[in-house]
Amino acid sequence: MAEEQPYYLGIEATGRTVALLAGPDGEILGEGTATSAVYSVMGQERSSQALWTAIIGAFSSAGINTRDLLQANLTLPEVAAICVGMTGVERPKDESQVRRILNSFNLTKNIIVTSDAHIVLEAGCNLENFSDPAFGVAVLAGETGQAFAKGRDGRTARSGGWGYLLGEEGSAYYIGLQAVKALLRAADGRGRETALAAMVEHDWKIPANRPDTLAQRVYSLLAGLGTGGNKAQLEESQETYKRTLAGLAPLVEQAAANGDEVAAAILDDAARSLAEAANAALARVGLDQPAPAPAKSPTFQIGGIPFNLGGQAGGTEKFPFAIYGSVLLSNPGQLRDRLQAALPHCDDPIAVLNPAEGAVRLALRPQS
Repeated sequence: MAEEQPYYLGIEATGRTVALLAGPDGEILGEGTATSAVYSVMGQERSSQALWTAIIGAFSSAGINTRDLLQANLTLPEVAAICVGMTGVERPKDESQVRRILNSFNLTKNIIVTSDAHIVLEAGCNLENFSDPAFGVAVLAGETGQAFAKGRDGRTARSGGWGYLLGEEGSAYYIGLQAVKALLRAADGRGRETALAAMVEHDWKIPANRPDTLAQRVYSLLAGLGTGGNKAQLEESQETYKRTLAGLAPLVEQAAANGDEVAAAILDDAARSLAEAANAALARVGLDQPAPAPAKSPTFQIGGIPFNLGGQAGGTEKFPFAIYGSVLLSNPGQLRDRLQAALPHCDDPIAVLNPAEGAVRLALRPQS
């Protein structure tokens, strides 16, 4: 590994922070991790700490002794570009705040700040030629519920994911909330009985036949929002509330896999919402009308290893489709299967396990 070569950093900043250090050929040389660096939740100081920890970890795992360099007041090796994809980056103000943090590290002036959904798309919708811009749609269903599309001409659009008060349809939080509502309807005699009652009782350690206890548990999670605490305490109360309800999503998937009709209906609703968001985003970037499919090359290569695409000519083009998030990547795959069925004009979904790979591709790509 030549010391003179420039490096590229791709960073995922969601509920976790993952930094990948790559060489000029895109080879991943090191990886560093840290806790969440989401600026809108963590604030400037904690966001900066998490980003720096992950970056230093990436250099260190690549065999670069960052401790000695920093102790000797020496600079780290040259970084040609940094790209970070962060949850909650929607406005120019958000971008500038994150850019200011990265600028303070004095690693490079070539900084790209974008959304977490964008780097998911770049990681999953561009498998044949990594140097070309990706197009297609990415759907996220975990911490958030949203779709992000990119057209062939570079236009982008997002749909959904406007926070837990205004719309996170399809997210783990949303699915958990619908489960609680279904249990309360069943307890009142307004809805069908469901296996979720016993599952939530076991998970939350509350009596299944006491709907008042269930409701009280949910409202108690938000009690901190009205106590006049500081900003960090309020944000922690919000995150605890969302995280606790999101923890019920795996139970809904499990119940649906076992044939529970109530759980299946919750996932049907979530899939419809996510598909609606995907279709809206695709339409806004001009990908709402599939074209005749070109003949595919039967093979392509990653790292010199050939992969068979099963290429065939004719038919209708299907749009590249990437998925990410705890619910869509779950083992039962109940929401994933429903979403795929609801998007017949999209290709088979590509599961993105490390969105930071998409950030690396954006960092490597020459910016116009």
